[in-house]
Amino acid sequence: MRRRIEALQPYRFESDFNPASHGAADTVALTAPDIAALLAEARESTAALVRDDTLKATSDRLEAVSANLHEALSAIVRLAAHLEKASIDEHDRTMALDNVRHLARTLIDEQGELFTKSPPYSQVGNHSDEN
Repeated sequence: MRRRIEALQPYRFESDFNPASHGAADTVALTAPDIAALLAEARESTAALVRDDTLKATSDRLEAVSANLHEALSAIVRLAAHLEKASIDEHDRTMALDNVRHLARTLIDEQGELFTKSPPYSQVGNHSDEN
């Protein structure tokens, strides 16, 4: 069954949104607590950025120091291997290996004490500027 259309009525198209009004509504009003909160947030985010940069620089420096320490310890291991194979007096070899082991322990265990004014382990390798 078909119905016959007798008349058409026009449809009124309208936006569902109201246009933004210009004028007094364009100004932003902030109270003193609002400004204080914005400043506090800016300080916190800036402090976090500075902290991150400082931590990154410290981390990079520690990685470089760690690499240098690893290289120094590798050199000590190579030196100890050469001393064990060297054709020198057994007493001299023992003394040299003891000095190498002490140097390795100092590098590993007492890194903060490397440049203190403590008495040297032996006179071999004593590079103190004090007389």
